[in-house]
Amino acid sequence: MSSESETTSAAEGDDSAAPTNVFIWGSCVSRDTFGFLPEEFTLTRYVARQSLISAGTNANSVRSQITDPASKFQARMILGDLTGDLYRSLEQHAAETDIVLVDLVDERGGVIDFGDAYATKLSEFWGAGGRDASRGASQFPFGSDEHFALWQEGARRFVGALRAAELLPRTLVLHAPWASEFDTGEQLEIQSWMKDPATANQEYTRYVTFLRDCGLQVSELPPELAKTSKDHQWGPSPFHYQNSAYEYFANAITSVASSAAETARREPSPRRDTSAWGDGDFTDVSSPSEIPETLPESIYLTIWHNGFPLDLYVENLGAPTTLVSFHAALGGSGLKPPIFTGRAISAGSGMNRIFVSDPGLLAADDLGLAWYLGTNSLNLTALLTEVIRELQSRMSAKHLAFFGMSGGGFAALNYSLEFPGSLAIPVNPQTRILDYAEIHWDAMARACFGATDVAQSRAALESHPRADQRTLYAAGFANSVIYVQNTADAHVSTQLLPWFEAIGWRENAMVLFGDWGTGHVPPPAAVLKQLLATIAAADGDWTALANTWRASAHPTRELVKERTGR
Repeated sequence: MSSESETTSAAEGDDSAAPTNVFIWGSCVSRDTFGFLPEEFTLTRYVARQSLISAGTNANSVRSQITDPASKFQARMILGDLTGDLYRSLEQHAAETDIVLVDLVDERGGVIDFGDAYATKLSEFWGAGGRDASRGASQFPFGSDEHFALWQEGARRFVGALRAAELLPRTLVLHAPWASEFDTGEQLEIQSWMKDPATANQEYTRYVTFLRDCGLQVSELPPELAKTSKDHQWGPSPFHYQNSAYEYFANAITSVASSAAETARREPSPRRDTSAWGDGDFTDVSSPSEIPETLPESIYLTIWHNGFPLDLYVENLGAPTTLVSFHAALGGSGLKPPIFTGRAISAGSGMNRIFVSDPGLLAADDLGLAWYLGTNSLNLTALLTEVIRELQSRMSAKHLAFFGMSGGGFAALNYSLEFPGSLAIPVNPQTRILDYAEIHWDAMARACFGATDVAQSRAALESHPRADQRTLYAAGFANSVIYVQNTADAHVSTQLLPWFEAIGWRENAMVLFGDWGTGHVPPPAAVLKQLLATIAAADGDWTALANTWRASAHPTRELVKERTGR
């Protein structure tokens, strides 16, 4: 394994097939498997010797104590680990990547804690001066509870990055049990410094299970194929396998590549019915940049992305302020997407208006709520953010206000965060999806993220970078929020209070309480219409708008208790 190198193609000479570009984060298991793939597979990037714990951190301060090994590959991998370059590499190559291969063999050495960063403990680093550089630093061995806890956080970041890059359905984890014997039946002698294969296999189980629960596909090598070979190019080892093992994995990879290509060509869901919007034809485009430069006064738009239609209804008044409206859950209404709610209550408001239908609802025939988070192959936050920017530019508008109720309120918070200076008007919103009713988030995660049970649904949402608005806003925000909340709604305890406490009751986060009924009840239409009618006149001064609404500009825990009794 020490002579491993990074090359750019599986084989030469086949110009007939379109290339299938492969990104590898892993070890020799994935890299050696690559050599057994068909000729059209091309290696775009190989990131090795880097734990998910060290990825994204920067331990380059110890670089001066490291002597570069003779192998350029090893030197590059050590530097990559010390600078935690996995995410930079993934972002750089995401657009051209068709398949991501993952294996966990290089996690085996554990990590070294350098205070505000980590390094992966493997022989290359250790032998290049890492031993001396690590004196006095804490170490977390692979398989320990401490290591697993740190690794889970890293794995969630990794899965979130894959999902953001729309690569999750095209990622395959190669899990091979460590070999304890040769393909001839002879026992493999395990070096005294190396972990016993039986112990290693037991320790790897919970790591692989966690990735599977987060939504990653896993190819398990059958135990009868988990054997090493005396003829292996890097020599026999518990993680150097016979050719039939690599052939098994290669077949699994080609199957995933074929399935991913089929998904990209998916037909629109029969659930989508545009006939209800007979007052205009839908203009289809394949990217936000293709939106017409000159917008009419009203237009129905569909932006197609990986087989999903993002449907919008846009009214262009040439006004300075634009209202973006998100619908709530469909419930048992029987309505079919696209859904453009809020038209009546915002009519005559003097604003440009963008009504957005959630394409995630098309992931299943009976899904009622998807929170505008997209799917494994649709990064809706990125796509819709770009669409709104393009529309705002074409309308020459200056200000943005995002409005939605319940699940639509969650979306208002999520998208407003992407636009500094904008206003979010969430009405009775969820702020963390996992604190809502399990029946709803489980159904959504199964339909949109491929979960097969509640545990996987929970893991998928815990690893989603946008599913918790408390964490996002706690990191800081440059928009404003007027949080509209019914006082007799349980959401006060489960959603509002945790959000305000997470952000530290910051300025620019205001609240308007109302007594509109018992339970998860929105304000009456007349109240909403009156509120929305005053947005345009505020001309982007959201504190002045809050005063007009008689909202609390500086809410406190005491105020919430006084108004709601909670």
